[in-house]
Amino acid sequence: MKKSLTALFAVCALFAGGCTVVKIGKGDTNSITHAPGEEKDLTSRACRKAGNQNAEIISTVNKDASLPPGTGKQVTTFRCLSTRPQPQT
Repeated sequence: MKKSLTALFAVCALFAGGCTVVKIGKGDTNSITHAPGEEKDLTSRACRKAGNQNAEIISTVNKDASLPPGTGKQVTTFRCLSTRPQPQT
């Protein structure tokens, strides 16, 4: 099961673009390297391809900490959810 999930994320990364990298975490979190502003679409797409409904973004940071926030390559840590997230109250 883990091998097929890893292969699925690798295929998803190829479809997302040549400069997007998805890393499968050891726990229930994953990370994706991407251009600014792409995190929601890419994480949700990766989770749907893996058979889940949506992604919960935990954090997004610049890959190069010396750059101003929101510029350059970014790294987003996320987890896949089997149900849609509930609205915050």
